[in-house]
Amino acid sequence: MRVFLTTVAGSATRFSESVGKPTVKCIYNREDPNKTLLNHMLTQAKDYDVFVVVGGFRISDLEDYINNVLSEEFRNKILLVNNEQYAEYGSGWSLYLGVKAVFDKYGTSFSELLFAEGDLFVDDSSFDAVAGSLSSVITINSEPIRAKKAVALYYDLNEVPHYIYDTSHGQLSINEPFTAVYNSGQIWKFTDIELLNKLMNEMDVKCHEGTNLVLINEYFQSLAKSGKNIDVIPMNTWINCNTINDFVIAGLYGR
Repeated sequence: MRVFLTTVAGSATRFSESVGKPTVKCIYNREDPNKTLLNHMLTQAKDYDVFVVVGGFRISDLEDYINNVLSEEFRNKILLVNNEQYAEYGSGWSLYLGVKAVFDKYGTSFSELLFAEGDLFVDDSSFDAVAGSLSSVITINSEPIRAKKAVALYYDLNEVPHYIYDTSHGQLSINEPFTAVYNSGQIWKFTDIELLNKLMNEMDVKCHEGTNLVLINEYFQSLAKSGKNIDVIPMNTWINCNTINDFVIAGLYGR
């Protein structure tokens, strides 16, 4: 069994300001309710058996969209998780709740979990490359690395990956020698389910109250240190949709 997980709980302040009203970014559309980030991503993940969607901000709007717009095929696959602390905790809490919901319902009977941030637009071929990999996957994009929006990925001298991100969007710091640095594609695949389960059980719950990079760092660093293969897959088209203009570029909003 394969699981696709996306987190869409945040209030998306910058996007709501560009729209002029509080808006759930992943279901935003102008005229065609099928042209949304969520439907685009679920369509790409259509071969997955379970869709875990972690909502929070205006979750009733998200529920209405799932129940009244999405196809029955997609609707029947969805496990909707409500992050009631979306305004209190960081993105790590949404990831924690989503992964926990999978383990609570299915145990360790699934073979992989593909996690994508809910505000991303990527091309089909790049997504297919991630989905088709038999290994755990780290993704990268070709955007410049700017502290105001980038999640940076670097490799230390032992080729162990490290993610860094500044929630205040001010500056990024790497305090050790490194061999490479990239802009993260913010899509990951976990195929070592035993390791993921072990980390979920052993990490202090409070560790998940910050960014989702805490769990992600722990998982991929553990893999690297044990010598297990990690595929690094570049995204050909990668758009982090924060404004209406980003939706225009992605082709989800008319010019």
